[in-house]
Amino acid sequence: MSQPREHLLRRRGPTSQLSRRQFLRASAGAALAVPTLSSILAACTKPGTEGPGGTGANGGTYPLARPDNPVTLPFHDDIPAIDDGLPIESGATLRIYNWSDYMYKKVINDFCDEFSVDYEWTTFNNMSEGIQKMSTGQVADVFIPTPDQLSKLAYGKLLQPLNHSYIPNLEANIWPVYQNPFYDQGWRYTVPYATYTTGIAYRRDVISDDEAEAQGYDMVWNPAYKGKVGIYDDTRESLGMAMLRAGVTDVNTTDEAIIQQAASDLAQLVDLVNVRLTINGVYAKLPDGVYDVHLAWAGDIIGAQWYLSDLDTPGETDVLGYWFPPDDRGLVNNDCITIPATAEHPVLAHAFLNFMLDEKHAFDNFTWNGYQPPLTSMDTDALIQAGLGEYAPNTGPGTVPPSLPRAVVTEAMFETGYFLLELAPEDELKWQTAWEEFQAGA
Repeated sequence: MSQPREHLLRRRGPTSQLSRRQFLRASAGAALAVPTLSSILAACTKPGTEGPGGTGANGGTYPLARPDNPVTLPFHDDIPAIDDGLPIESGATLRIYNWSDYMYKKVINDFCDEFSVDYEWTTFNNMSEGIQKMSTGQVADVFIPTPDQLSKLAYGKLLQPLNHSYIPNLEANIWPVYQNPFYDQGWRYTVPYATYTTGIAYRRDVISDDEAEAQGYDMVWNPAYKGKVGIYDDTRESLGMAMLRAGVTDVNTTDEAIIQQAASDLAQLVDLVNVRLTINGVYAKLPDGVYDVHLAWAGDIIGAQWYLSDLDTPGETDVLGYWFPPDDRGLVNNDCITIPATAEHPVLAHAFLNFMLDEKHAFDNFTWNGYQPPLTSMDTDALIQAGLGEYAPNTGPGTVPPSLPRAVVTEAMFETGYFLLELAPEDELKWQTAWEEFQAGA
């Protein structure tokens, strides 16, 4: 079976809407509007390292989720979980509120066929817009947020608690690390959707694997690749990379000096390599040789294979390479699926969450968007085979090119890696100011 490359070309082509990842990069400035809940959420709380946590009292703060500071998001008496054993709403239309083109429509159609329902797809341009529209009446049954926004959503009463009895696949199929995630202890409001790491993509016809391993993040600063180096137009990812290169592992730092130093290190890229800030540099431009080196999400470099000129040419995907720190201490993260408090079809929504955690449906979605679900039933070694095939439990087809073994995400990476997480508004401003100063000179 061949990958439906035409789907990717349509969904990521120049006339399509921005993809989920493109939205993130384009929304850096808008992100500053999100952290202060008082402007859009009735709870009027704000993130902070201390505070009542769970009360949502006016003027209060809520704790920031960190791996070493796990949070239990609050329940609200006026937003209870649905009861056990309810029938799925008949003749319903499942309303999905998501990033554009971040879910395989065939998988959604399979769900609709199985449950004899229809669906409606509505998109948002960035997380700020998504939260604001939900707070002012946007009706949806399913919403796809990032972990750094969950506290805002939960304290702002925009989500409903999950009834675990409807989602058996979460315990059956998902990595143990997600059975009690630090950002949502007891998975009160979320199930995981897709995982990714952030490393360096490179062309193996220019840089050998040994050279990439020796250089690591320094590939981005190497003048030998001048004119063909790109980084994401993303505040946290790019500054975070610069921090890790400098040996700073607190990628959620509030130390203004460290943040400014990371921006200064990025500024060196202007003269050294004529760096470019991009939206689609990894999956669309690196395959064509426009870039030789690029900061990359694992899902983007996996998806890059479907932009190569001729997928039927043996060994063509060998040109793609991906470096991630050998000790797995790099940037990692995931996206979540939630059910809004205003969902009109909450039983159907629970069925959809469970459906997307089924090993076959999750894998089908992976082969379309390149972003890997955290399935225990997926043999990660089996993902790296020549060609594609029908999914078989515990073995799976090869969907990751053999040249990209480090693009496969493992549970161990989530136990050792570093997460870019929510900051208090005043600290978010420090990052954004440093980034804007770098952009001005880039």
